[in-house]
Amino acid sequence: MQEPLANPLLSASKKYLNALSKMVNQLSIDRYHYVLVLIDFHEENLSQKALAEILHIDKSYMVNILDYLEEKEYVIREKNPYDRREQLIRLTSKAQKDIPVIKEAIEELNNKSLQNISESKKQIFNEVLGIIQDNLIKIEPKQTKKPHTILKNYN
Repeated sequence: MQEPLANPLLSASKKYLNALSKMVNQLSIDRYHYVLVLIDFHEENLSQKALAEILHIDKSYMVNILDYLEEKEYVIREKNPYDRREQLIRLTSKAQKDIPVIKEAIEELNNKSLQNISESKKQIFNEVLGIIQDNLIKIEPKQTKKPHTILKNYN
């Protein structure tokens, strides 16, 4: 049986995020650090919808993330003055103070994660990840009434 490709990727992601959380444990948040970095990178010009699209997550999950960050006093949501249906995400002074700590931790963790890996292998790794993502985007669900082959054994 072949292991799903997602397993080692999820395992590495969980270990990475766990390590990041430990590195910034002095902050009042224990997750969603990168969301703050993204908002800062885009100079607070992101709507809730745009942020969800960048992160490839659905709107309801985005709402949960922003609720958490708002509760922890890291972001505020403002109505877009040009489109009242849209909410813009703004960073608080608390977030502005903590973002450099998060960025430094990410840089250090990236360096530690990729130590002993040559530049050419890092480049190949990033290229392969990009190809995998492109391939997965192209996959369309099959419209069929037949059960998947693995399910035939149980019918």
